[in-house]
Amino acid sequence: MSFQNIPPAKALARLRGGIRAECAKQGIDDDIRKAMLSRIAGVGSSKDLTLKDAHRVLDHLRQTGRGMGKPAKDKKIGADWKFVFSVTPSRQPLLKKIYRLAETLGQAQTPPVPVASKAYVEGIAVQMVGATTLLEFCDTDLLHTIVQALEVHIRRNKLRGAAVLAKMKAGG
Repeated sequence: MSFQNIPPAKALARLRGGIRAECAKQGIDDDIRKAMLSRIAGVGSSKDLTLKDAHRVLDHLRQTGRGMGKPAKDKKIGADWKFVFSVTPSRQPLLKKIYRLAETLGQAQTPPVPVASKAYVEGIAVQMVGATTLLEFCDTDLLHTIVQALEVHIRRNKLRGAAVLAKMKAGG
């Protein structure tokens, strides 16, 4: 968007509307949106955003897109999860488990996607356990807590059938 000849207050109002519209389009609820605002811009409400922060949040929403539509040519589906395979050996099993849970979360989204975005999973972690650290920087204790929280979230929302649950229990 170009806001060159628009007063800053009006431009900010339009950006806030764009953020809300993009969140609605992607199915992001208020709690996840607020967690995202906190993580990206360091604010608790869109009313506290500056023009620069509002642009960053809107750009983030459009880039991640939570798997909506076709992925960008340079960004493959699940590309934000590449770090899982290059972390220290002590954290890798937990991060791989989180990735598998993100696949389950992705299948439950509307429309279904192969894997939920890292930002979506981090939003759930913020909401359920208060984790403020990005997944790639979490220690093993926090990662274990996040795995538990994601499993509870999936069970609460009945996002997987009994067969998938049995398969996961048998596999790890």
